[in-house]
Amino acid sequence: MSAGDNVAHVRLMTLLNVKNVHPREEDRPKAAERAHVYPKQGASSLSKRKRDAAPVSAPAEKHTKAEQGTASHASELHQQRMIPVIVANEEEDDDDGDENHGPSRLKSQDNSNENASIQVSDQQDAFHWHFDAESKALQGIDPEHLVWGQPEPVPQFGGAQLVRIHREASSQVPHSRPVSRPHARIWRAFSGKTEPTALQIEFLQYLGEYMDVWHSRVTIPEHAPLRQVTAMHAMSHLAKTRQRILKDNERLAKAVAAQVENDKADQDSVGDDELPEFRDQGFTRPKVLVLAPFRHTAKVWIESMIACSGCEQVEQKARFEREFSLPPGSIDKLADPESAHRYPEDHRHTFQGNIDDNFKLGVKLTRKTLRLYSAFYESDLIMTSPLGLRLLIEKDHDSDYLSSLEIVIADQLDVMLMQNWEHVKFVWERLSVIPKEAHDTDFSRVKPWYLDGQAPLLRQSILFSSLDAPEFRHLFHSLQNVGGRLRTTSLDEHHVPSMSLVTPGVRQTFFRFECSSAQSEADLRLLAFKDRIMSLLKKSAVTTSHTMIVVPSFFDFVRVEDYFRKLDPPISYTTLSEYSSTRDISRAREAFFSGKKSVLLLSERFHYYRRYIVRGAMTVIFYAPPEHATFYAELTNAPLTSRYETQAVVDAGDLQVWTLFCKYDLLRLERIAGAQQARHMLTGMNASYHFV
Repeated sequence: MSAGDNVAHVRLMTLLNVKNVHPREEDRPKAAERAHVYPKQGASSLSKRKRDAAPVSAPAEKHTKAEQGTASHASELHQQRMIPVIVANEEEDDDDGDENHGPSRLKSQDNSNENASIQVSDQQDAFHWHFDAESKALQGIDPEHLVWGQPEPVPQFGGAQLVRIHREASSQVPHSRPVSRPHARIWRAFSGKTEPTALQIEFLQYLGEYMDVWHSRVTIPEHAPLRQVTAMHAMSHLAKTRQRILKDNERLAKAVAAQVENDKADQDSVGDDELPEFRDQGFTRPKVLVLAPFRHTAKVWIESMIACSGCEQVEQKARFEREFSLPPGSIDKLADPESAHRYPEDHRHTFQGNIDDNFKLGVKLTRKTLRLYSAFYESDLIMTSPLGLRLLIEKDHDSDYLSSLEIVIADQLDVMLMQNWEHVKFVWERLSVIPKEAHDTDFSRVKPWYLDGQAPLLRQSILFSSLDAPEFRHLFHSLQNVGGRLRTTSLDEHHVPSMSLVTPGVRQTFFRFECSSAQSEADLRLLAFKDRIMSLLKKSAVTTSHTMIVVPSFFDFVRVEDYFRKLDPPISYTTLSEYSSTRDISRAREAFFSGKKSVLLLSERFHYYRRYIVRGAMTVIFYAPPEHATFYAELTNAPLTSRYETQAVVDAGDLQVWTLFCKYDLLRLERIAGAQQARHMLTGMNASYHFV
């Protein structure tokens, strides 16, 4: 498939997944459902959410005293009825899936987790229900024809949807759902120092049921708590898996010893007594894969896992600190107070620390030791970047260590989208595939559903991103986990459109072009740009000069540059892309600001990685709505700022912003103009919409 076909396919998925341009009732909870949102949110979440702006150019309204009182009261109610955490007994590991053993109340020595609402329950542990040799999650379904139920609204996390698999009425699956029961030792290490937050406990209930989870609106304050509880969930899964295998090893050894003793006692015995069968393994040892965009991100994940592992010793930690931190003597300008304030918060959060995107790391877990840099086939967990793993697979022509994964975590999908989404697709296509070689596998202990090729039906995927995109939707809807699916809605009720952050007085115009096919979208966009945008620019030399054109897609960026290169009569232009050197950047910015170059072509990836304030524009053109809605306001407001106190500031009324869009840009347009306004612009009679 060519690059153009890939782009067209992704944009087609946008249309299919958002149901064209019609309003999605599931994305907008009804009034009766909204009444249950606040009691389910923590105080920290409520205090930091803003109300949706009324006019798109008006600032967001503030909460009234009555609303603030309601939110505070709702937070108190939520704390009073905290969702209980059910913890598994550390010795609990019966062959029959804990039917003879119930969970016990975990008591910490310092009672620091007393408020975590740990309780006793007779419900089965979801770990055994989902991953036992005879998985109950596979009962009552047709693996070849999965049927999903209707989305159920979930009030948590600012609005979400839960979809469960449809099972046959005659199936023997009990009506009561299994519950999340973290491993006792892991939970004790996780909750021993700080009390889990309401967000973490709510999120754990869905993680622990082993359903696929996609949080598409992860904010900076929520990111660390979500990482920590997900790391705990992964370590709990590994501890339970290893505990089961070790116990079965002991039982098998005892059975062999007993058989030998019987053979010695009975000389006439031929030793044909069958040994007990234990189906507790996969083809290979790795059970958890964590995809992270940078070394610093991986470092944060590993540190969270070490903190809740309960291990007394961490091997190779000094090497890990050395390779995943900044080199000695280097200064992180995003962590330096003197320079960090010049960058937006989201940029500091993403690019702090070591941002090398080529790494891989194996982690082996025992009861008392966590070993870093273990070989993949000897590891329980693999921490890697999509690029690092792809390069390794292409070099060794081997990906069998991905055959038995039971949890896959992908953090910061929005960053991976800016890197190269093809790497993520390459890795995902090789998950849960029956291996080509045996790799010393004891097939007598491999679970039947591995042998039947049903591992994708039980593998849990946990996805985190700060925005919604068609690429993420396509990935999420391709998952087959019969445990269910939970994803947050595209926008929450308190979303602030980025248009409202633009300086008042700036003339903003949105030009719609019609497009009936995703395959032809790229060609029609370029044609609309030539006919509608360039025709307006060429009317006078004033409008042509000091024009900045922002192009989100690199493929479109190449096409637009090629168009300007062939223009007759020519228009002087310069470019800034993610591949521009520091020297080229300085020259291009100076040439555009001084007027030596009339047009500046700027890729969204350049602004994403560099975050320069580009001044000198009188006309800002968005070839398509930017993926990151904050860039719309940043790039629009940049010409209105002055670098020096003596420098004249451009008046807002002299700046104009033009944006080209079609129905395949709905998700991006919603973040810029708001959901209701975006749908009006896509379904209205007008071909252009003006805002001041």
